Amino acid sequence: MLVFLTWLSWFLNPAPAESVLTVEIQNIKQPTGQLRIGLYTPCNDFPTGCQPASSQIVNVKANTVRVTFQVNPGDYAVALFHDVNGNGELDKKLFGIPKEPYGFSNNFRPKVSGPSFNDCRVSVQAAGKTISIKLI
Repeated sequence: MLVFLTWLSWFLNPAPAESVLTVEIQNIKQPTGQLRIGLYTPCNDFPTGCQPASSQIVNVKANTVRVTFQVNPGDYAVALFHDVNGNGELDKKLFGIPKEPYGFSNNFRPKVSGPSFNDCRVSVQAAGKTISIKLI
């Protein structure tokens, strides 16, 4: 009986189908180093106080790079930076201003402080989604 009830609950509430989020990174000025890309689910302290749900490190060999993430439909945000010198860190200038190129989904451009999750929110449906991020 327990097996039947478990099966029935799965049948009535199937897991959401996987989808694909494609991220095209543009405006790469130097085809060297790596792109470090984080995919985030909703969180209060995006991006510094949250762990990415998924991440990728991609060698840069062209002025445009395309990456994909397998995701369940839902809301996500993307934060990335171009680690030009390959040291594994986002190098910064005085006052913490990034020295290396970076970007966020929705092409959010920070003015005084970093973005919130809602600033960068991207809704992915079952059919998938493609977004473009231009490095700053």
